[in-house]
Amino acid sequence: MQVRTGIVVSVAAAALVVALVAASEGFDAHRAGPTAAAPVTAQVGGAGGEWHDYLAPAFTQDLASHKTVLVAVHASWCTDCAAQAPIMARLLQEPKFDEVAAYVVNFDRERKFLSAHKVRQQSTLLVFKDGVEVARSVADTSEARIRALFEQGL
Repeated sequence: MQVRTGIVVSVAAAALVVALVAASEGFDAHRAGPTAAAPVTAQVGGAGGEWHDYLAPAFTQDLASHKTVLVAVHASWCTDCAAQAPIMARLLQEPKFDEVAAYVVNFDRERKFLSAHKVRQQSTLLVFKDGVEVARSVADTSEARIRALFEQGL
Protein backbone atom coordinates (compact mmCIF):
# COMPACT_ATOMS: atom_id res chain seq x y z
CA MET A 1 0.00 0.00 0.00
CA GLN A 2 2.83 2.41 0.74
CA VAL A 3 4.38 1.88 -2.69
CA ARG A 4 1.08 2.57 -4.41
CA THR A 5 0.58 5.79 -2.43
CA GLY A 6 4.11 6.89 -3.29
CA ILE A 7 3.47 6.37 -7.00
CA VAL A 8 0.27 8.43 -6.89
CA VAL A 9 2.05 11.23 -5.06
CA SER A 10 4.96 11.12 -7.53
CA VAL A 11 2.66 11.33 -10.55
CA ALA A 12 0.71 14.20 -8.98
CA ALA A 13 3.94 16.02 -8.09
CA ALA A 14 5.29 15.57 -11.63
CA ALA A 15 2.05 16.90 -13.12
CA LEU A 16 2.19 19.92 -10.85
CA VAL A 17 5.81 20.67 -11.81
CA VAL A 18 4.97 20.51 -15.52
CA ALA A 19 1.97 22.80 -15.04
CA LEU A 20 3.95 25.28 -12.95
CA VAL A 21 6.79 25.47 -15.49
CA ALA A 22 4.31 26.03 -18.32
CA ALA A 23 2.45 28.62 -16.29
CA SER A 24 5.58 30.57 -15.39
CA GLU A 25 6.40 31.05 -19.06
CA GLY A 26 3.30 33.05 -19.88
CA PHE A 27 1.70 34.53 -16.78
CA ASP A 28 0.62 38.14 -17.27
CA ALA A 29 -0.56 39.54 -13.95
CA HIS A 30 -1.63 42.87 -15.48
CA ARG A 31 -3.90 41.19 -18.00
CA ALA A 32 -5.26 38.78 -15.40
CA GLY A 33 -6.37 41.76 -13.29
CA PRO A 34 -7.17 41.77 -9.61
CA THR A 35 -8.14 38.10 -9.65
CA ALA A 36 -4.58 37.03 -10.49
CA ALA A 37 -4.67 34.81 -7.39
CA ALA A 38 -6.31 32.09 -9.49
CA PRO A 39 -4.53 28.74 -9.66
CA VAL A 40 -1.15 28.98 -11.35
CA THR A 41 -2.04 26.12 -13.70
CA ALA A 42 -4.61 28.33 -15.42
CA GLN A 43 -2.00 30.34 -17.31
CA VAL A 44 -0.33 28.08 -19.84
CA GLY A 45 0.26 30.42 -22.76
CA GLY A 46 3.32 32.27 -23.97
CA ALA A 47 4.31 35.70 -25.22
CA GLY A 48 2.74 35.37 -28.67
CA GLY A 49 -0.64 34.36 -27.27
CA GLU A 50 -1.89 33.93 -23.76
CA TRP A 51 -4.29 31.59 -22.05
CA HIS A 52 -6.58 33.32 -19.59
CA ASP A 53 -8.82 32.11 -16.82
CA TYR A 54 -12.34 31.59 -18.12
CA LEU A 55 -14.69 34.45 -17.37
CA ALA A 56 -18.16 34.10 -18.89
CA PRO A 57 -18.56 37.76 -20.02
CA ALA A 58 -15.16 37.86 -21.76
CA PHE A 59 -15.73 34.45 -23.38
CA THR A 60 -19.18 35.52 -24.64
CA GLN A 61 -17.76 38.78 -26.00
CA ASP A 62 -14.97 36.96 -27.84
CA LEU A 63 -17.46 34.50 -29.35
CA ALA A 64 -19.66 37.39 -30.50
CA SER A 65 -16.68 39.14 -32.11
CA HIS A 66 -16.27 36.12 -34.44
CA LYS A 67 -12.64 35.62 -33.50
CA THR A 68 -11.18 32.17 -33.05
CA VAL A 69 -11.59 31.05 -29.45
CA LEU A 70 -9.67 28.13 -27.97
CA VAL A 71 -10.74 26.51 -24.71
CA ALA A 72 -8.77 24.05 -22.58
CA VAL A 73 -10.81 22.34 -19.89
CA HIS A 74 -8.17 21.79 -17.24
CA ALA A 75 -7.82 20.11 -13.85
CA SER A 76 -4.73 20.55 -11.70
CA TRP A 77 -4.75 16.83 -10.85
CA CYS A 78 -5.02 15.64 -14.48
CA THR A 79 -1.91 14.09 -16.05
CA ASP A 80 -3.24 14.57 -19.61
CA CYS A 81 -3.81 18.27 -18.84
CA ALA A 82 -0.24 18.51 -17.58
CA ALA A 83 1.00 16.92 -20.81
CA GLN A 84 -1.13 19.28 -22.94
CA ALA A 85 0.04 22.46 -21.15
CA PRO A 86 3.55 22.79 -22.63
CA ILE A 87 2.27 21.86 -26.10
CA MET A 88 -0.42 24.54 -25.96
CA ALA A 89 2.09 27.07 -24.62
CA ARG A 90 4.43 26.42 -27.57
CA LEU A 91 1.65 26.56 -30.15
CA LEU A 92 0.23 29.84 -28.90
CA GLN A 93 3.65 31.47 -29.20
CA GLU A 94 3.46 30.99 -32.98
CA PRO A 95 2.49 34.15 -34.89
CA LYS A 96 -0.45 32.49 -36.65
CA PHE A 97 -2.19 32.17 -33.27
CA ASP A 98 -1.64 35.81 -32.23
CA GLU A 99 -5.24 36.83 -32.85
CA VAL A 100 -6.99 33.98 -31.07
CA ALA A 101 -8.60 34.23 -27.65
CA ALA A 102 -7.61 31.34 -25.41
CA TYR A 103 -9.27 30.33 -22.16
CA VAL A 104 -8.63 27.75 -19.46
CA VAL A 105 -11.82 26.43 -17.89
CA ASN A 106 -11.41 24.89 -14.45
CA PHE A 107 -12.98 21.43 -14.62
CA ASP A 108 -13.58 21.31 -10.88
CA ARG A 109 -15.34 24.69 -10.59
CA GLU A 110 -16.96 25.78 -13.87
CA ARG A 111 -19.93 23.40 -13.88
CA LYS A 112 -22.16 25.83 -15.77
CA PHE A 113 -19.69 26.00 -18.70
CA LEU A 114 -19.25 22.22 -18.69
CA SER A 115 -22.99 21.66 -18.82
CA ALA A 116 -23.63 24.29 -21.50
CA HIS A 117 -20.94 22.82 -23.77
CA LYS A 118 -21.55 19.16 -22.91
CA VAL A 119 -18.02 18.64 -21.59
CA ARG A 120 -17.82 15.47 -19.55
CA GLN A 121 -14.10 15.14 -19.01
CA GLN A 122 -11.08 17.24 -18.11
CA SER A 123 -8.37 17.59 -20.80
CA THR A 124 -11.05 18.51 -23.34
CA LEU A 125 -9.95 21.05 -25.95
CA LEU A 126 -12.57 23.09 -27.82
CA VAL A 127 -12.19 25.32 -30.88
CA PHE A 128 -14.76 27.99 -31.76
CA LYS A 129 -14.89 29.92 -35.03
CA ASP A 130 -17.45 32.57 -35.90
CA GLY A 131 -19.18 31.92 -32.58
CA VAL A 132 -19.74 28.19 -33.00
CA GLU A 133 -17.78 25.12 -31.95
CA VAL A 134 -15.94 23.65 -34.95
CA ALA A 135 -13.67 21.09 -33.30
CA ARG A 136 -13.10 19.19 -30.07
CA SER A 137 -10.70 16.61 -28.68
CA VAL A 138 -10.47 14.76 -25.39
CA ALA A 139 -7.27 13.63 -23.66
CA ASP A 140 -5.14 14.15 -26.76
CA THR A 141 -1.48 14.75 -25.98
CA SER A 142 -0.07 14.59 -29.52
CA GLU A 143 1.43 17.92 -30.56
CA ALA A 144 0.61 17.28 -34.23
CA ARG A 145 -3.05 16.52 -33.49
CA ILE A 146 -3.44 19.47 -31.10
CA ARG A 147 -1.88 21.75 -33.74
CA ALA A 148 -4.29 20.41 -36.38
CA LEU A 149 -7.20 20.91 -33.98
CA PHE A 150 -6.24 24.52 -33.23
CA GLU A 151 -5.68 25.27 -36.92
CA GLN A 152 -9.30 24.33 -37.65
CA GLY A 153 -10.23 27.66 -36.06
CA LEU A 154 -7.98 29.78 -38.28
